Amino acid sequence: MNNTKAQVSFEFMVSIAIGMLVVLGLIVLFANKMSDVIQDSREQQITAILDIINEEVTFAKGALTGYSRQFTLPISVDGENYSLNLTEGTIAISYQGRDYTRGFSHRINGSLCLVALNDTTRTFDVRKGTNTVTLSSCPDCVPNFDMCYLHDIEGTCGDLDSDLADQCEERYCLCK
Repeated sequence: MNNTKAQVSFEFMVSIAIGMLVVLGLIVLFANKMSDVIQDSREQQITAILDIINEEVTFAKGALTGYSRQFTLPISVDGENYSLNLTEGTIAISYQGRDYTRGFSHRINGSLCLVALNDTTRTFDVRKGTNTVTLSSCPDCVPNFDMCYLHDIEGTCGDLDSDLADQCEERYCLCK
């Protein structure tokens, strides 16, 4: 009788051990799949950023001379900063030790070399010259919140006619 109790206990322990191995295997498979999904999501976000830049530059290429537009890019990908570099018509994004590049079919002027995007370096300007497209980061501006508030109350935001004031209005959504 003691042998049957010992055998049942042994079989129970073996079945628990096998069950734990199966669960551990499933957890490892799930973790690998989750890692792949997260990496794919990050790569899609990087591709979307490259697509935004490509669309802005391509549209400017087909626009009339004098065309200018400001656009913004996301500051981070999954909460982590990335670097942006434009050289010789190729845009490169460095993120987590990998470089993602995209070449343009036409010449792009300008030089961007941003170690990390932040709130003040996420606005970019694309301009169409006679034969060239120029891409640059917008200059920083220091908004005068009191003046914008005063102009907003008085309804005279149109009186702010300098380029710097316009950039500050657009960037900080003031006087709108």
